[in-house]
Amino acid sequence: MRYLGILVLLLAACGCASQKDQPERELVGDPVQLTSGFERAGEAYFSPDQQWMIFQAVPKGEHNYQMYLARLRWNAGAVVGANPPIRISPANSRNTCGFFSPDGRSIIFASTVGKEIPDEPTGGYQRQGRNYKWSFPTGMEIYKCDQWRAAIAGADSLDHLNLADTSLTSNNVYDAECAFSPDSKWICFTRGAGADADIYVMKADGTRPVQITTAQGYDGGPFFSPDGKRLVYRSDRQGNDLLQIFTCDLVFDADGNITGSANERQLTDDGNVNWGPYWHPDGRHIIYATSKHGHTNYELYMMDDSGRNQTRVTYHDGADVLPVFSPDGKWLMWTSKRSADGSAQIFIGRFAMPEAK
Repeated sequence: MRYLGILVLLLAACGCASQKDQPERELVGDPVQLTSGFERAGEAYFSPDQQWMIFQAVPKGEHNYQMYLARLRWNAGAVVGANPPIRISPANSRNTCGFFSPDGRSIIFASTVGKEIPDEPTGGYQRQGRNYKWSFPTGMEIYKCDQWRAAIAGADSLDHLNLADTSLTSNNVYDAECAFSPDSKWICFTRGAGADADIYVMKADGTRPVQITTAQGYDGGPFFSPDGKRLVYRSDRQGNDLLQIFTCDLVFDADGNITGSANERQLTDDGNVNWGPYWHPDGRHIIYATSKHGHTNYELYMMDDSGRNQTRVTYHDGADVLPVFSPDGKWLMWTSKRSADGSAQIFIGRFAMPEAK
């Protein structure tokens, strides 16, 4: 991949601005790098009080993602960094998709702990001829840890904890890409075998699994809308090595249980890989990453929940992916290769909603 040239780095170091980055600074003010020292890090999410983040990262000298918690450092109403992270997944496991429950009580993440198959093929979704991909290990299950704050009390960055306390799933397929509903009562997730995966929901205790999508191919990366009535997700519905973004309405019975979905709607329909969609807290806008500017230069875009009014958010060379908003909508956190060494790390910046077109 190509990264920023020396001239741009010098301009940044002296506080000067390039014209190319000016539109980004109007939407994402003064990005701060939150992680370093990892081979790569990414997919970070806020705690409901915006004091912590959960994320995955590959430690130096290792090959697989581990799960981490880190406290954000605030000063004068701004995030200025993060404390040294605490590892919460054990050795000899692959880990992904950590998330906080909105009530602040629990965390979930997917792990192969106890079911790791070292020689299992790592193939999964991959854009043909490109080197970015994610695998679908059959030993991946979703775990929950209640009272996570107590579990990490007194721990530091030298400790290797195991917060994969309670298994919510148990089978021989891939269960991952999980997130809580706004009321903390439900979890949406991806379940599949090979590249054929669908979206499910289940109760927060792992009961009442309900299949939401049934189309052939890969559907994944779901998130509940802020009102808990819809899902947004990505899909390789056409089987053409591309991803498009969809939403659907959730169907509830008289007791408030999710029983299925309706009114699926495709928001993007182009020749790009569009992935990592995430709701803005207003419930009317979605942010996502796209290969529109090339497969070595993913950028973040926003659109309304009908797929219209698409607005570019990032303008930096290299990958900008996996965006998430803080619960108050004032901060954007994402994964970027804008770090000095060109590795994927986690960044955060103050966010300003684009003006309506």
